[in-house]
Amino acid sequence: MKHLLSNQTRIFIAVVETGSVTAAAYRLEMGKSGVSDALKQLESMLGAQLLMRTTRRQSLTAIGETFYRRCKSMNDLATVALEEVNEYLAEPSGPIRITAPHAIIDFAVAPALAALVERYPKVEPDVLVDDKRIDLIKHQISLALTVGEMPDSEFKSRRIGYVQDVLCASPALIKKFNLDLKSRSSEKSIQTLPYVANHWEGAEPTTCLTHLDTGKSMQFRFRRVASVNSVDAALSLIVNGLGFGALPNFILGDRLKSRELVAVLPEYESRKSALYAVHPYGNVPPLSVRILVEELQKILNEPASSIA
Repeated sequence: MKHLLSNQTRIFIAVVETGSVTAAAYRLEMGKSGVSDALKQLESMLGAQLLMRTTRRQSLTAIGETFYRRCKSMNDLATVALEEVNEYLAEPSGPIRITAPHAIIDFAVAPALAALVERYPKVEPDVLVDDKRIDLIKHQISLALTVGEMPDSEFKSRRIGYVQDVLCASPALIKKFNLDLKSRSSEKSIQTLPYVANHWEGAEPTTCLTHLDTGKSMQFRFRRVASVNSVDAALSLIVNGLGFGALPNFILGDRLKSRELVAVLPEYESRKSALYAVHPYGNVPPLSVRILVEELQKILNEPASSIA
């Protein structure tokens, strides 16, 4: 059993409550000499006598009486604290605040949270959707999902998957600009088409793509016509033909199959970016955080492992 008070203090409390060293030794399943030695160590450390002991009886000194009351109160509070921790670990409950980019809410966060709450109904998710990294401590974040490694070494992080962008456009845009996706000339002509950029791509969006067959990398520069600060906004503008753009592969699957969107430069692929789960709990994250990470890993097809 875990204890917050020192061993000597717990033995002192037991001696007072049972009335003798012998009875305390029996309760604690210790030898009498061990109990006596612990009392001597405590009194020596404090520099004060706590108990008056004879072969037939014992009594508390004045300072021993005060010390006992304080220790008893601390022990009771420590017991309650440990019980609350054990209850918390046994069944997660209460708020869990998550922050994540727009792109992975529908695909990963929502189903992972649904699985967590199904398993532990007392958990209360609070989701902050933001494509920017926010201060975990200031905003009391339990778990942050972010693309790319966190620069703060004080936080614990675990890679739970990858994000890979795919260049895509609406069929209407392809038809409007008469783009032949099978032609080698598309590599040059694509750079003249209107491009919907994420805010972090800047005024002159560029990307490095690698040819699937040759492995050769090529730098592309695009003509920005609009900027957005969320993947949802980019998707909407691209679907409506304002321009083409780069969207995460995991939100494009059904749209590519239905031909709502078409992959541009399908013979090339972009670099994969790691998706990390980050928490501020050091080596002992709450059970709810650990379970949520496991659910996310299942969805993202990563091997389950401890986040701590």
